[in-house]
Amino acid sequence: MMEIREIEKEMGITDEKRTQIYTYCKDISSETREELTDGLLRLLLVQKKGPLKTDLGKVIFHLQKNERLNTLIGLQKLVNAALIVAPEEMYKILETSDQDAKELAQKIKNIL
Repeated sequence: MMEIREIEKEMGITDEKRTQIYTYCKDISSETREELTDGLLRLLLVQKKGPLKTDLGKVIFHLQKNERLNTLIGLQKLVNAALIVAPEEMYKILETSDQDAKELAQKIKNIL
């Protein structure tokens, strides 16, 4: 868990910025959200390092187990995890999706 906090600090991800990113995720349509959650989960599963062995990972797997990963909360947690372990790949996924996902990528870049 300490390693994740160090990465977040290095990247400048504060609680306020995370809350703002979570708010931006609300603008994503449900169709786009389903596409993004699938892509982001696949991205996280292939990473050698990452938050999937922490409380964040437990939340993600709990949402997946209960078939709730494609909800707003699921997208928020996946974006948070992807920012920590593979931000550039996350941006690629967002930027190759629908317009609202492209806008999300730009908003996240602007606050970080």
